[in-house]
Amino acid sequence: MMPILEYDLYKYSALAVMLLAILFAYFKGRDAGSASSRPLAWTQVPLIAFAIASLGPSAFAIMIYLGYKFGLIQPDRSGYKFSIFIQNLPFDFAVMNWAFVALYLTCRLWPNFGSARSAMWFSVVAMSLPNVLLFALAPTMVSNVFDAGQGIGVVEAMLILPITAMILPGPVSGIFDAGFGIGFVISALMAPIPFFGLIGWLAGQLIGRTASNSR
Repeated sequence: MMPILEYDLYKYSALAVMLLAILFAYFKGRDAGSASSRPLAWTQVPLIAFAIASLGPSAFAIMIYLGYKFGLIQPDRSGYKFSIFIQNLPFDFAVMNWAFVALYLTCRLWPNFGSARSAMWFSVVAMSLPNVLLFALAPTMVSNVFDAGQGIGVVEAMLILPITAMILPGPVSGIFDAGFGIGFVISALMAPIPFFGLIGWLAGQLIGRTASNSR
């Protein structure tokens, strides 16, 4: 697992950087929107998706917990509990979904870059698909099984492991264990969520430009 998720200092530092990036993009984008007289409401979509991906699984887990507590849902034989995962995992999920913040920053600063609007939608959809696995963790987050955290860790590792390490296992994947060096940068960029987001962005730009040229 990436060191940034293993240590609270790195995790909270990354969250602080993302918050600063969001504030910077918001104010710069507002100035750009005022100057061009073009509404930029569509640029908020990546931020909304980021909030849903980060907080949604815990909110879903709370709903399941309440369903268990009020007898609306039948829990497993192992029982259920309001675990610490519900409080802590949103921070992990936010760091894992940093690419949504990068997309928001790009759309706010360069809303007229090619077919930015269609590219944004393709990118958001592509990055949202892996996050379905995080919502599937909601029952585990309220499970009373003593090793429930292992399943959560496996899913987190799957969404952090670089695509290249999955394709080329063995000694090649060792370069992604280099702490916060170049291996860490490559690992962050090649993780499934940002990788799918980049592919979605490029596909959206291509389709948008093709449609524009055909008109």
